[in-house]
Amino acid sequence: MAASLIASPIALSLPAQAAGPDKEHSVQVDGFTSVEAGGGWSEGTVTVKNDADAPYGGQHLVLYLGSEMLGTDQVVAEYADGASGSWQPVKLVNQAMSNQPTGYEGVAADLTGAGIDVQPHAARTFKLRFKLVQSKHEGPWEDVSLHAMLAAGLDAKGQVKDWTATTQKTVKTTGLTTTVTGLPKDVPADGKPHAFQVSIKTANGFDWHLTQASFFVWAGQKYGSGPGPAACDAQVDVQDPKDGSWHKVGTAAAGVDGQDVNLTKWATGPADNRVLNARITLGRNFKTDKDASLGFGYYPGAGPMLFWAMQPFAATPVEGAPECVNPDAPAPAPTATTPASTAPVATSAPAVVPVAAPTTASATTAPAVASAAGTGDRSELADTGSSGLGLTTGVAGALLAAGGAAVVLARRTRRG
Repeated sequence: MAASLIASPIALSLPAQAAGPDKEHSVQVDGFTSVEAGGGWSEGTVTVKNDADAPYGGQHLVLYLGSEMLGTDQVVAEYADGASGSWQPVKLVNQAMSNQPTGYEGVAADLTGAGIDVQPHAARTFKLRFKLVQSKHEGPWEDVSLHAMLAAGLDAKGQVKDWTATTQKTVKTTGLTTTVTGLPKDVPADGKPHAFQVSIKTANGFDWHLTQASFFVWAGQKYGSGPGPAACDAQVDVQDPKDGSWHKVGTAAAGVDGQDVNLTKWATGPADNRVLNARITLGRNFKTDKDASLGFGYYPGAGPMLFWAMQPFAATPVEGAPECVNPDAPAPAPTATTPASTAPVATSAPAVVPVAAPTTASATTAPAVASAAGTGDRSELADTGSSGLGLTTGVAGALLAAGGAAVVLARRTRRG
């Protein structure tokens, strides 16, 4: 699915800036198998080769560490000239390749700040290491793309000038595995709200400032539809811990796009182990097929760092229950009253497979979706400024297969 591919900032910008390849000179990257968010160094080497009969000089060795939401406050890098050289800090600058106000799209560096001299038919190797440190903004939620180039240098916006040779390596980002638990697996279709508690835990304690999430109710292939259940059939609310009030959130693909569950405002607990009180109400009209599921998480696009859990669940019909959800039903206490089960988290982008449209849909209209909330108490999770993240409803229609359930999802990149 073309829309699921997130293009590297470098891949988008290089062709327009290229001065043309130089076959007699090349650059090579080795090592850098992975990097742990909040962990130690990822180490490797960058080698400049000169296959010409004359000495090579003048061109700078330029580096890009590209990843969505990656900025200079989140990366530390050092280099050493040759095997016996001492480590020196790398001066990093933010890329500025889009209209995003944060500028967090990766970092760039002119490694030595001077031209690289290499003798004929020889090579010059630099040791390089970098790590991802805790910052006040969101990310990273992609693997890091390490580019090395021979170029005239960097311009004021951190973009390469007149490159003649380039290479790239993908460095796997680890340490951000986020597990979602507590989603109910059996909900009475009795028109009454049933409370549950969602836990959002990051494996290594790294706070990557997740501020928004979404619910998605999939009734199964027989009854489900892209817009989700009818407003009369199902409703999900989230509780504000400050005043106990409940707020209706989206339950459809549009809800995933809106990411209208404000974790900054409604979730409590440490930043790497958030807890969210929610409730689900199902009217007697709501029916589930064998592949029905309740989804929750943060789905910024394709990539290994998304967290998105799909809990298989069933609606238990209750004789004599109201057909419709009663929005004025008394609020339950914020404790789990329905059976909960640990839900798996996707650690890589789930496969997208085409699925035939259901023959019977439980809804013809989408439920109201609250707008994404980006304000509120930020004492534990910082504002990311990433209002452009989300999914494009215009691409909706592809079905995500996860844990035996199908979900209507679409993806987009953050390029404006």
